[in-house]
Amino acid sequence: MIETDQTKFRAESGAVIIAAGGICGDLDLVRKHWYKPWGKPPEKMLTGSHKYADGDMHRSVEQAGGNVTHLEKQFHYAAGIHHPNPRKPHHGLSLIPPKSALWVNAHGERIGPVPLITSYDTRFLVEQICKQPGQYSWQVMNRKIMERELAVSGSEYMTAFRDKKRLQVIKTLLFGNKPLTDRLLNESIDIVTANSVRELAQKMNELNGDQSVDGDLLEKEIRSYDENIARGKKYMNDDQLRRIAHLRQFIGDRLRTCKFQQIDDSKAYPLIAIREFILARKSLGGIQTDLQSRVLKPDGNPIEGLYAAGEAAGFGGGGIHGLRSLEGTFLGGCILTGRVAGKESARVV
Repeated sequence: MIETDQTKFRAESGAVIIAAGGICGDLDLVRKHWYKPWGKPPEKMLTGSHKYADGDMHRSVEQAGGNVTHLEKQFHYAAGIHHPNPRKPHHGLSLIPPKSALWVNAHGERIGPVPLITSYDTRFLVEQICKQPGQYSWQVMNRKIMERELAVSGSEYMTAFRDKKRLQVIKTLLFGNKPLTDRLLNESIDIVTANSVRELAQKMNELNGDQSVDGDLLEKEIRSYDENIARGKKYMNDDQLRRIAHLRQFIGDRLRTCKFQQIDDSKAYPLIAIREFILARKSLGGIQTDLQSRVLKPDGNPIEGLYAAGEAAGFGGGGIHGLRSLEGTFLGGCILTGRVAGKESARVV
C-alpha cells in the first residue's frame, strides 16, 4: 500500500472490510464498462461520485483472487451540470429538473416520442439522451418554472434542508426558491438566459461554440407546447401535460409543480436554457460476496478474512439491485452489508 506522499507501508489484520465505493469516480472505467445496449458512452460526461471511488480496491480484490462482477450495471443521472467550484476533474452537480421544462436535444428538437420528464424513470432518461446527437441535452424553461420546480441534489445547494430551517423550506414550497435560482444563474457556466426564443437559441450556440441549435426548430417546439396549454385542460393531448396533471393531484407535487405554465410567457421571463450532461453516480455491480459479506472467488468459495460492503459490493452480493434501482434503496444495502460485515469479521479477529 502507498501513502499520499508515495511512502510504501504494509498493514496486517485478521479481517479486512472493503467499503471504498464504486467505480464512478473514474470516467474511463465507467466508459470501459458501459452498458452496451445504450450504445457508445458519451464523449462528455460528468461525475458526482467521490474521487476515491475509482476502482482501485476492485482491482486489488481481483489480484487477491476475488470475483468482481456486473460493473456494466450503473446508475447515472440525466441532468448533470458542471460544478461551479470543482474539487476534482469533471466534477458535476445533479439537478432535479423542472417537470414543466421542455427537454430538447442538441438541435433544439424535443426528445420523444415519449417526452422526457423527471420523477418517473431516471434510467429511461439516461437511455434516451444517449441516443441523441452529441449525447447531451438542454432543458428550456422560464424563470417562473425554474424558481418553482428546479432543485439540486445534495446539501451544498439545498441549504434550507441542510440547516433544518423549516420556515425557509415552507417558504420555498409556497413561493419558489429564488435564492437557489439566483445562485445558479450567477455561478453556472451551463445556463443561458434571453428575452426571446431566437436570442435564446443564439446564446445556446454561443455557449456550445457551434451552430447546433436550430432556432426555427426550437421556436416551433416551444410554440407547439404552449399552444397545447392554451387550449385548456379539457383539450390538452400532450403526454407531458397529462403527467403534470396527474402529479398535481398529490399535494406534495402540486406545491412544487407549476399549473400548466407556458414556456414563452413574457410575464415569466427571462427564458432559460440549461445544458445538461450524463452524470456518473453509482455502481450497481461490484465485488461478489455471500450472505456473510465474505468476498467470493470465481468458483464461489469465500476468501477467509476478506469482506466487502456497500457500493463496493454492488450494495450487496455484487449486484443486489439487478439492472436498475430506485433513488431511496441504496442506503439500506450499505447499512445492511456493513452491519453484516462488521459482525462477521468480529468473529475472526
